[in-house]
Amino acid sequence: MSAAVPHLPAGESAVTEAVSPAGVRWRRVALVTAGPALLVLSVGVGNRWLTLVGCLLLAAVGLASLTAPVVGALTVAVQRPARVGVGDVVEHVVRVRNTGSRTSPPLVLHLGGDVLSPAHAGVPGLEPGQVVVLRVPRSAPVRGAGGGTEVVLEWADALGVVLQRRRAVVPAPVHVHPAPAAVPVLPGPAARAGADDVAGVRPFRRGDAGGAVHWRASARRGSGPGGPALVVVEREALPVGLRVVVLPAPGETTGAEFEAVLGQAAAVVLADVAAGRRVGVLGADGAVREGLAALDVLAVARPCARSLGAAVEAAGPDGEVVLARAGGWRRR
Repeated sequence: MSAAVPHLPAGESAVTEAVSPAGVRWRRVALVTAGPALLVLSVGVGNRWLTLVGCLLLAAVGLASLTAPVVGALTVAVQRPARVGVGDVVEHVVRVRNTGSRTSPPLVLHLGGDVLSPAHAGVPGLEPGQVVVLRVPRSAPVRGAGGGTEVVLEWADALGVVLQRRRAVVPAPVHVHPAPAAVPVLPGPAARAGADDVAGVRPFRRGDAGGAVHWRASARRGSGPGGPALVVVEREALPVGLRVVVLPAPGETTGAEFEAVLGQAAAVVLADVAAGRRVGVLGADGAVREGLAALDVLAVARPCARSLGAAVEAAGPDGEVVLARAGGWRRR
């Protein structure tokens, strides 16, 4: 069973279809070479038993070659999320279609070649035009990025001597970002109040500042049973612009601390995206990736020098630059 990945938006997946090229190899090369070798040896030493064994091996190889199943054209489509977190178990939806003119034999499907764990599944025999849908779970043990999934289909003869393979790389990119940790405490306000951004008035509550009382509106309301009907002005908070997260530079953290900071950064990105706030991460190339694309930066992040000037420019006058550090996050 695959675990749900709640922080992935619906529909964000990589779906690709590829036709796998054919290839044949011998599973046991010794079976191919042992027969002729034993025949030559038996002639030299005059041993009939060696001659008999050599003939049996040659017969087995010939029978396997003649009876090996033939597979026509096959297409494979793989669907999976494009972004996952370390430790997630991701379900791959694999569709295998027989586009040939003859029935295909039972196959073994292998998925691998990317940053996810290898997986294997059985594919039943398919009639021409028939499609089978497989749900294959794969785990994400480490963070990183992969350009595509290697799909290998294997089948063999009844004796298991000849193994045939079809191999293809399905271009389905995937980024494995750090597992989200606890959201770090960010000092200072997350938004600034404007001077004229009045949202309205509300009744005075205990703890409200006296300067917030709107005396003219309070005078119009008069007094009630409990005393003057004071009202206070409520102001809207101006949303801060882009929040740019800057990762530690080389020498500022140990390897374990750097990974911990990445987990905190992933938590900040996911929390801000869920709250509808603009957030980005400064990459090693000086570009800022916003939204969920910021997770792609965290997936391949390494300690390197990053330009604070580029972060400030990307944040703009209404944004903020946050320095992610192991000893505590701070604003620049």
